[in-house]
Parts: sequence; C-alpha cells; structure tokens
Amino acid sequence: MTSFERVMAAMGGVETDRPPFTLTLSLYGARLIGASPEQYYTSPRLYAEGQDRVAELFGPDILFAPFALAREAEAFGSTVVYHRHGPPNVVKPVVKNAADFMRLADPDPDAHPALLYLRESVRLLADGYKGRVPLAGILTAPVDLPAIIMGIDAWLETLLFEPELASAVLEKTGRHFVAMASRLLGDGADFVAMPVMFFNTALVTSRIAAERIVPALAAAFAQVPGPLVFHHGGNRIAPFLGELAELPGVAGFVIDPRDSFQDARARVGDGRVLLGKLNGPLLGLLTPDDACRITAEILADRRDDRHFIFASSAADVPWNTPPETISAVADTIRQWQRHGQ
Repeated sequence: MTSFERVMAAMGGVETDRPPFTLTLSLYGARLIGASPEQYYTSPRLYAEGQDRVAELFGPDILFAPFALAREAEAFGSTVVYHRHGPPNVVKPVVKNAADFMRLADPDPDAHPALLYLRESVRLLADGYKGRVPLAGILTAPVDLPAIIMGIDAWLETLLFEPELASAVLEKTGRHFVAMASRLLGDGADFVAMPVMFFNTALVTSRIAAERIVPALAAAFAQVPGPLVFHHGGNRIAPFLGELAELPGVAGFVIDPRDSFQDARARVGDGRVLLGKLNGPLLGLLTPDDACRITAEILADRRDDRHFIFASSAADVPWNTPPETISAVADTIRQWQRHGQ
C-alpha cells in the first residue's frame, strides 16, 4: 500500500498492511538540511527541502506543513523571534486587551508574507507528494489565537467576564481560520490539524467550554471544505472527547501521551481516527531500544483498532533527537504485522 492508501484506509476503518504512522518532524527537517530555524521558517523552498529529507530518511505516512503558529500571529502584528534549535515564538503580546484586538485588521491570506510562507510551503510539498503521501496543514485554533496575540491572562479575563466581546473575538479568529484552512486545502493539504489549548478545564470552566468555546469551534469548522484533526494541544483530551466528538468536519483526534486509547475510543466511538501517543518532545531522551519497546507497546494496544494512526503526541520532535532513535520507531512500525507479533 502507498502512504496515501494506508491513511485513507485508516480513515475509513479498512484493515491495512500495517498501521500508518507519522511523527511531528516539522522542525527536524531544518536539522537534516543544516538550515537555521530562521532560514527554514521563512523560506518555503528550504522547508520543502527539509521535509524531503524527512521523507527520504524516515518514510512517515503523513508529512507536515510548517508547525509555526507564531507566523500566524505575526500576520496580526506580533513580533516573532527565532531560536537556535526551535520553532519561532512570539516575543510579547501585540495588544493588551480584547478591545484592542478587535481593532486589528484581518490579515489577507493572499498578500501577507507570513501567511504566504505557510501557503507556499504547502504548495511545494503538494507538488512532490500529492496523492502519494498525505499532507497535514497546520493552523492555530480560533480559540487559541487570541491568547498568542493579546496574552493568556487578557484572553482568559475576556472569556470569563465579557461574553459578548469574547464572542466577537471568536468570530474574528474564526473568519481567519476558515480563510486560511480553505486556502491550505486548496493549495494541496489533505487535511488541517490544529492544537487546541483552550478546551482545557484547568484554564476555563466546563460551562465556558460548553457555552462559548464549542459553539465557536463548531461554527468555524462547519465552514471548512475539508477534514480537520483536533490536536490535544499539550493537555489530556480523552475525558472531553464525548463533548468534542460531534464537532463538524473533525475526522480525528490526537490524544495526549497520558491519555488511554481505550478510554478515548469508548468516548469517541468507532467512526473517528485516533492518533498518538508517543511523547514527541521526550523522544530524544530514549535509546533506540527503548523507543522500539514503547512503539511496540502502543502498536500492541491498538492491534485491533482499524481507525488508528501511530503518531507522536505533543510538540515537535526536538532538534537534538538522534536520527537512530527516530529510525528505530519507523523500523518497528514497518516491520509490524497487525496479527503476527
């Protein structure tokens, strides 16, 4: 089977030759081609070159567009800093409150350089892999983008105490999400994945999540002309999947390494793909043997789950991860027989 056939089979619940897999190697491509993060996250050509090396060395069944959420915030006026061995980050909030955020102009996806970088990276990757290896576009969730632009505290205060203003903010970020998601899909992405931090009862109450966040996400997602993948965003997600399972357009969920696949499957049902749960940021701390063992344990746990895609959870696989450890994960999966281990 090709990677595209394997992933599409998992989406449809059809048995595959082996489980499809992917690792979040967006950043890692820069290391493989010897580019600095600033070069890599500003040049679509270099980004595509880095992902070519990822595909050549490790052969994942899904490739990623840039995991560079700060570049979206840059389009709203934020200042971005590039670290030596990490993705770009926002220096500080560009506005202090939601009222000021509402005065910011909506960035033009067809003109702003930061957004054109994301789009051109997708186009270049699609030129090389469309129909062979699925491509995931990456965007900031509408409920998370305000926190990057105005700061977490200001956005939380708005969500908790200014419901009408919060709704206006979410409508604004929802418009941006729909515009960018539609364009990334048109540029060649097969689906769009978004990490969602603010569906988290450690940050907001269950009532706020149910009354303000879920309806706003549903309104935006319903307008996107293609499948979406809901990423856990660094928080446990399995306990909330029952509330999220009916979101329109969501084909799958990336679960946290601390989540239980069994619990997640019971809550989401059989029709959605579950992805995870190798801890990507900790992969560099494992020996190749340990990586093989953990990978095999995850595969054994999901042996009979046809709606499963092995993936790294959480953030990017770190720059300093030995390539031998990544290869150990990939080789273990390629050698796995669903009913033969």
